[in-house]
Amino acid sequence: MFKKINMSIKGWIFAAIIFLLSVYFGFIHFHYAGIKMIEINFLFTNFAIYFKELVMAIFFLVVYLLFSLIPSKKFMMIPNFFLLMSAGQSLVQFYYTLPRLNILGSIAEFIITLSLLGMAYSFSNVSFEVIDNLNDSAGKNLFEKWTNRVNLSLLKHWRILTIFILIYVIFVSITVITAVIR
Repeated sequence: MFKKINMSIKGWIFAAIIFLLSVYFGFIHFHYAGIKMIEINFLFTNFAIYFKELVMAIFFLVVYLLFSLIPSKKFMMIPNFFLLMSAGQSLVQFYYTLPRLNILGSIAEFIITLSLLGMAYSFSNVSFEVIDNLNDSAGKNLFEKWTNRVNLSLLKHWRILTIFILIYVIFVSITVITAVIR
C-alpha cells in the first residue's frame, strides 16, 4: 500500500520544515486572534459541502499531475506546500479542541490532519511515478507519453487515492468549527 517515495533527503527536510512552520504560524495566528479554544460539532446534511470538498481534493490531484509534466521532482514541493500547510493548520485546530475535552471533535480534526498528509503522500507518489517512468512510456510526443503514464499510475494507485480523498471529504464536510474567543 505505502511504498517509499524516492525523494532526496533535502526534499524530506524541506517538507518537514514547511509542515512545522505552518504549525508554528497557526499557533501565532490563533494566539493573536484571541482564540482560546475550538468547539467542533457535526452536521451531516449539508451536501453542497461534500461536493465542494470533493472538487477541491480532485483539483489538488490534477494540480499534482500537471506538475508532473515538469520532469523534476523539485517542483513537486509547490503543490506539496499547500497540502502541508493545510495539514499543519488542521493540527493546530486539533490542539485547540483539546481544552474543551471534545473527544469526537478532536478525533475528527486529527483524522483530517492525517488525511491531508496521506493525500500529499499519495499524490506525490503518483506524480513521482509519472516523472520517473515518463521515458519508458509508449507515445509519439511528451504529452502522449505523459497521458499514458498518468493513466497507468492512476490505475495502479486508485484505491489509496480514493481512500484518502473520501476520508478527507467526509470528515471536513461533517465538521462545523466554532472558535471561542477570550
